[in-house]
Amino acid sequence: MFKQTTATVLALVFCSVLMAQDSPIVTSGSYSKIHQGKEAAFEKAVSAHISKWHGEGQWNQFGSRVTTGPRAGQYMIGTAGHYWKDYDNRVTTDSHDKDWSRITNTFVEESSGMNYFVKNLDASYNDRRSSMARITYYYCKPGGMGKMIEIMKKGKSASEDAKYERSVAVYILRGSGRDNVLAVVNRMDGMADMGPGSSTVRERWVAKYGEADFESASETWRGSYTASVTEIHQLVEGMTTPPSN
Repeated sequence: MFKQTTATVLALVFCSVLMAQDSPIVTSGSYSKIHQGKEAAFEKAVSAHISKWHGEGQWNQFGSRVTTGPRAGQYMIGTAGHYWKDYDNRVTTDSHDKDWSRITNTFVEESSGMNYFVKNLDASYNDRRSSMARITYYYCKPGGMGKMIEIMKKGKSASEDAKYERSVAVYILRGSGRDNVLAVVNRMDGMADMGPGSSTVRERWVAKYGEADFESASETWRGSYTASVTEIHQLVEGMTTPPSN
């Protein structure tokens, strides 16, 4: 069994009022700290597990390596694109469960425990699969999350008008042991995407809403959270179910 640590807020998504779910917007995952020196063997074992039980048409799974931030060197193992009911309906086999237990018992020193990320489709823009991602977790003040989501919605509209080429997904964190955590995921194809795009947030916002509105939104954004943590994830293809298309 995993050694449990106090849930480190990092699992991207998300305890509020349940609503009817029209789209598969739930992702779940946990962070794993691997025994030092066993990372390569861990990746090999998980890749073999994926090949046998998580191929195309089976329950999808992804694995990413955290390359920056306080959890650098850890892995996130999860599954994406689900309805809540999918978790109730999932059926596994004894051989699958025994193999996964063997992997975790052998290689995992600490785990964050499972966390759930619920995507806000109205605030997410041009979202897609990518080989890398920059994830920022915002620890929101009471009432702050709603304000930040409304700003992200306006930003989405400005990006649509500008035909901005990059992608962002907005998630609410559930089940982490801490409420009011917003996760903003910027999709990346490589480190070059850390550089400037075709336009800045300011440029797109001012073009649609004006300078004064940008300054007001910026002040509201900065005043809506108490702290933030950013990390970069590198998808490990062998530890990830291949795309269906």
